[in-house]
Amino acid sequence: MPKNDKKTITVADTEFILQHPGIKWCLDHDYNSRDRNGNIKTTDFVQGLLDNVVIKPQDFKIDDFDSMQKLNDFQEKVQKFL
Repeated sequence: MPKNDKKTITVADTEFILQHPGIKWCLDHDYNSRDRNGNIKTTDFVQGLLDNVVIKPQDFKIDDFDSMQKLNDFQEKVQKFL
């Protein structure tokens, strides 16, 4: 996917505009979000998505989700986009 591909997703009542950061970033982000045993560090992974894929709303943080269900829904939708 080219870097300028965009998509809008909605999680609960929040609308997120996503922009694809490129395949290399996706691969690097997956690798860098793992511990030495290869387990995904969810906090690092999701915050990276918020910082590098979400262009609106800006400065959205993990703590802005009010439930794990909404955070998981967000993560699933973004990963499908990527």
